[in-house]
Amino acid sequence: MSARGTRVPEPVVVARSSRPHVLRAVRGVDRRLVAPVPWYRLVEVHSLVATVVGVRLAVHDWTLVAQRPAVLTGGPTILGWLPVEPSVAALLAVQVLGILGVALVLAGIRARVGFAVAWTAYLVLTALWGSSGKVMHTDVLTVTVGFVLLFAAPPARGTAHGEEPARTGWTVRAALAVVACVYFLTGAQKLVHSGPAWALGDSMAWILRQGASPFGDGLTRVVADQPLLTRALATGALLLELTAPVWLAVRLTRIPFVLAVATMHASIWVFLGLDYSAWVLTVAAVAVPLGLAPGRRLLPRSSPTAGVRR
Repeated sequence: MSARGTRVPEPVVVARSSRPHVLRAVRGVDRRLVAPVPWYRLVEVHSLVATVVGVRLAVHDWTLVAQRPAVLTGGPTILGWLPVEPSVAALLAVQVLGILGVALVLAGIRARVGFAVAWTAYLVLTALWGSSGKVMHTDVLTVTVGFVLLFAAPPARGTAHGEEPARTGWTVRAALAVVACVYFLTGAQKLVHSGPAWALGDSMAWILRQGASPFGDGLTRVVADQPLLTRALATGALLLELTAPVWLAVRLTRIPFVLAVATMHASIWVFLGLDYSAWVLTVAAVAVPLGLAPGRRLLPRSSPTAGVRR
């Protein structure tokens, strides 16, 4: 109150909003995701993932789908609705078409089209495999990472690039993010369904007892009967999966993550007989090029003069 009785308005304190800081952080992440990358990194990741797809297409016997009874087909996949069973000839045609698509990618001729053809063929065959009652989780990571790289636009063979960067690097960084998310979610779902007991309880021991090791049941029984060892294996796998985003966010730890993943999946094959080689190859195809020092090239085609018509 003033001397004359007039109320003096008190100063209004305006609270600072944290929204501008959040927006700046989001924009900073966005800028990092879409920032240009050296064109040779795009070629390397694109070509290596295509190679993984080609290996899966070539080494797997997809014609087994045609030999399964119709009553065993129609699972919940994108092709589970097909009213007719594919013939051996049709499966072979899709397989060959996909391999030809990979060849286009590696030759640097219509690489984007070739990758789309290879990925589509791979998706069709894995979906048919899954719809006939077979588990296709061994191909999930490669299919998911491949989808992101459908949007990549690698330079054509015969173009002199020098050090000119690709227009955007979001596709290779998104592929890396997909790998991180898939591993993180794999670990998170263990915690959701079982909690810490998945690692600290007897879950791994029971999994080992039900496995089919290529080295016989004796090995898995010996390991399953060692509580400390089984819990160490389970805890190590869970921690690796949950910390995958941290490993892959830092360039220097990306290649060590590949080695750690290879060790984990190798142990799964030794004890359970499950082949996750496609996962290991896909992680390596994405993380190894992006883990190299700037300026260091991985593939011969990614050198400045490779593929330049003279």
